[in-house]
Order: sequence, then C-alpha cells, then structure tokens
Amino acid sequence: MKRLIIAGVLFILVVTIYIISVFYITDSCNKARTLLNDSVTAYNNHDIAEAEAKKLKNYWDKKEKLLSVFVNHTRIDDIEQAVSLLNVYAKNEKDPLFYEYADTIKILLHQMLEDTKISMHSIF
Repeated sequence: MKRLIIAGVLFILVVTIYIISVFYITDSCNKARTLLNDSVTAYNNHDIAEAEAKKLKNYWDKKEKLLSVFVNHTRIDDIEQAVSLLNVYAKNEKDPLFYEYADTIKILLHQMLEDTKISMHSIF
C-alpha cells in the first residue's frame, strides 16, 4: 500500500510539473512573439528597432534559464542566437537579414510551443 501512495504522489507531482511547464512555456513564447512583433512593426515604420529588439533580448535572457529546465538546450540556444543577431541587424535600416532572423525566431517559438503540446510526436 505504501508503494501505491508513493507512486500516486509521484504521478501527481509529475503531472503538476508538466502543467506548470506548459503554462510557463506558452506564456514565455507568447510574450516573446509580442515583443518580436513590436520590433518588426518599429522596423517597418522606418524607425530603428534597436530599443524593441533590446527589450526582446532582455526578456529572453531572463526567461531562458528556467526554460532550459523544460526545453531542449539546443532549441533555447538557437533562439538566443537568433535574438542576438536580430539585435545586431535592428541597428541598420532596410536590412533583409532583420526579417530573416525575425522569421527564424517566429518559427523556433512556434516549434517550441508545438513540442510542449501532448501528442504522439511529443510523447515518442
């Protein structure tokens, strides 16, 4: 009977941690996407989007430590690298590489969100 109680507690603990991680990842990715869209909008309005890109970089630097507990480190590193390069190209006007890295970040954030959903792909 003690084993069943311990197994039940561990099961509840694992499910709770999973639910918390899903909400944390979803919230982090949605906020990062909002900041990314703000920087792309500023760049489209012929403003130098350096301030908006810096907000995204600072936000990602804060979130990546805890995200790396729940998500594969290479995925976090890829996003971090793309955010850093976006920050570099945000200083220039009319640079197509800015849009390329913005699209890369959008795709990587979308993939991270998709990987956290329960599906046969994420289980196996």
